[in-house]
Amino acid sequence: MPAFEYEALDARGKKARGLITADSELAARRALRGRAMAPLAIRQAEARRTPGSGEASGLMDRLRRQDLSSRERMLVTRQLASLLGAGMPVAESLGLLAEQGGRHHMRRVLMAVRARVSEGERLSDAMQAFPKSFPAVYRAMVAAGESAGGLEHVLARLADYLEKEEAVANRITGALVYPVVLSTVAIAVIALLMTFVVPRIAEQFTGMGMDLPALTRFMIAASGALTAGWPFILAGLAALVIGGGLVLRQPSARLALDGGLARLPGLGGFLRKSEAARFARTMGILIESGALLPDALRAARRAASNRAFAIRLDRVLGEVESGRALTDALRAQAWFPVLMLFMVAAGERSGALGEMFRRAADQMDQEIDGAITVGLNLLEPGIILVLGVVVVVIVLSILLPILQLNTLALG
Repeated sequence: MPAFEYEALDARGKKARGLITADSELAARRALRGRAMAPLAIRQAEARRTPGSGEASGLMDRLRRQDLSSRERMLVTRQLASLLGAGMPVAESLGLLAEQGGRHHMRRVLMAVRARVSEGERLSDAMQAFPKSFPAVYRAMVAAGESAGGLEHVLARLADYLEKEEAVANRITGALVYPVVLSTVAIAVIALLMTFVVPRIAEQFTGMGMDLPALTRFMIAASGALTAGWPFILAGLAALVIGGGLVLRQPSARLALDGGLARLPGLGGFLRKSEAARFARTMGILIESGALLPDALRAARRAASNRAFAIRLDRVLGEVESGRALTDALRAQAWFPVLMLFMVAAGERSGALGEMFRRAADQMDQEIDGAITVGLNLLEPGIILVLGVVVVVIVLSILLPILQLNTLALG
């Protein structure tokens, strides 16, 4: 049943917008009047892209630009899993989710997906029209659930995974609020000292004709450069950010950066473990959902955020397709933790590969959570220490000439 966007006047005379499903535009108008609403404008929301249909093409382009956020995708996944688990059909579940509320573009996307499902498409194929709202690995998991006949179970596992990622992101964001505020205030204080206090002190010392200490001369020079050249400094930083963004759009540059980050001491190990945990979680969900090993590897490769890691997964896929054992192919890439390799080997021998991947992901997630906690706890005192040293150097550059004057006066 098609969906229609409407604009109507409610019983109080206020304009209302929303979505309604009906067999035709006339039926939609009748349904609105049955709700005591006076329709002003009605148009079909799920118009399909066909050759020569400029209006439909424009509507689909607008829908693609209005992507679901990660939180919206998580909520939709959880609710859809619950509805399917209760025995509701896919199309009816999507329609119910769209009518529950949320932002307008969220309802439009869900109704467009529902319309495609109602026309006979699989849910994963219907989601393909909105690749940013439903990423490739998300659609691959949905497709595996559809093929295995356990879509609601796959969506429930996927919702757990998305909720965990959302919780970790929220925890990191919340923990970074105080350090960011602290850094901003400290930088503002340092800028104030360098642009107002140091120049005034420098004028006093320069007028006395005394020989200033090297630290004081350096701070005066730095203050003069900052005061006179701050527009050029800001322009240079802006050019650096924009230029860096343009360069990183090149696959070769992004690959070099990702590979370099993965080789850094400390941070590199954390990044490698994070990618390995995401890989293990994706593989566990897909294999337990009935996906074939090569298909699961392809989907996990699309889920990788590090290009260097994705290339290694391409090599693993090639070796597996040529007949090599998965454990041997993973070990050859020298990226995955030893514990994960042991568990994957046990899974291959016992026939419980999906479960072993899931357990390995749980173990690595615990280690990652611990590393994040330690890193965040060290971040705040580290910022205070660095900025405190900078402030001490500035204050010391001011105090040294004063101490020198006192020494000369006493002498």
